Amino acid sequence: MKFIEKASGWLIVTGLAIAVLLAFNYLDVFIMFGFRSAGLSTKIYRGAYSITAALANTVLFGLVFIICKKIKRPVLDVKKTGVSDLALSALIALGMLGFVMTFMYAADWIGEYIKSFSQQMTEYRESVNRYAGVEEEVVPFWDSCVYLFSLCFVVPFEEELIFRGAVFGILKQRMKPVAAAVLSAVIFGIMHAVSIHTAYALICGLILCGVYYYTENIFASTLMHSLFNLLGSGLPDLLKLKEFGIPTEVRAEIVSWINVICIMLMLPAGLAFLYLRHKTIKRRKLKAESVASVE
Repeated sequence: MKFIEKASGWLIVTGLAIAVLLAFNYLDVFIMFGFRSAGLSTKIYRGAYSITAALANTVLFGLVFIICKKIKRPVLDVKKTGVSDLALSALIALGMLGFVMTFMYAADWIGEYIKSFSQQMTEYRESVNRYAGVEEEVVPFWDSCVYLFSLCFVVPFEEELIFRGAVFGILKQRMKPVAAAVLSAVIFGIMHAVSIHTAYALICGLILCGVYYYTENIFASTLMHSLFNLLGSGLPDLLKLKEFGIPTEVRAEIVSWINVICIMLMLPAGLAFLYLRHKTIKRRKLKAESVASVE
């Protein structure tokens, strides 16, 4: 009976998590349809589309969290976080970017020997290229700026609300935190669609989930996500804008140094994560002992 009850609980929360993702995808498709109905290309106006979809999802899920809190079933953690925890989160984000850079270098190396892998890398780079399928000259400068702002600040908050706040929050109500984190990370990875992207997104999802769980503050994982997007995609894309006229060699040098620094910070970032975990477990244990002594 206990097994059946536990399995049914897992099915219920997994179903709710899937419903959350369906709502997320439905809203994105609805907004895309709206843009196309208005005769606006989502490739040319990718920035406007991205920020509109992200803000709409943020508002929608913000309302969901408010309702959950009202009915006394809160799923979002926004507890006060100290500056030291935010600093640790930022360091972990840099190490996480270093891991992804190492992963990409390894993937490129494997691609030299395996043709299918090389093709997947090409498809991946097309999927993250702002100007894939559209001439750069027809994209307005303002839309490129909006896209970068959305990518670095709005989308990270949106995705953290959905994947860490809603999906992980729902799953951990019936599952152990580790199981909930793994399942939410798998969902986060699959949602990125492209196989290469899925592989490292899954690991990043686990790390983001861990930081969110130990800090109990969605803004800590959002800070990580924003910093990751800013240094990994935002800044390199910003440097490419023809309006700034930055030579290719200078851009490559800046990006190269960012990659090197982040790779060097992988070990310190790992230690920072372990310290954050130790610190949180110790704090929770002391709190539990304090409550027990009062009772």
